[in-house]
Amino acid sequence: MIRFALCALLGLLAHPVVAADTLGALLDIPLGASFARLERDLDFRDISASLSHMSGDKPDLGRRGYGCMRREDAQADIACVSHDEKIEGVALREVRLHFLHGRLYQFSMSAEVQFYDVVVAHLRARNGAPLAAPAGEALRWQDEAAQIAAYRGKDLIFVNFQMASYADAVKRKREGTVFECY
Repeated sequence: MIRFALCALLGLLAHPVVAADTLGALLDIPLGASFARLERDLDFRDISASLSHMSGDKPDLGRRGYGCMRREDAQADIACVSHDEKIEGVALREVRLHFLHGRLYQFSMSAEVQFYDVVVAHLRARNGAPLAAPAGEALRWQDEAAQIAAYRGKDLIFVNFQMASYADAVKRKREGTVFECY
């Protein structure tokens, strides 16, 4: 019991979770959420298994279209991608989730540039006004736990969501520092 309590405390200290009312969420996908929770809530599917058991034209990627696979690099243990998400009825081109040490540390989304205003309005409604920036630069939101950057390109809008502790988590993975409790 004591070991469990210590592991839980160490996990909270090592992997800060972004609260639902703070910066760093898109739709019902919050930064800091556990893989287990999002696997259940977003109906993740193993992309390799889905492709190998495919019947018809499309693999079964669950209710929200997320295919996931393990990664062998320092930036993520597991990556999941969906091409089926929508914001305010607008189809997103892609949502890409990166899990490290069992937590969602970084994710991104992209959409066609003609939907820039819809995406930015969603981000403003969710996160407030962006930080002041010179015209033509990325829109940015930031607090002590997370940061968001929205880039407008020629054809796409790209938005990156990242926990402030992401660089430290990548460093821990590179150094092989993983807590046994997880």
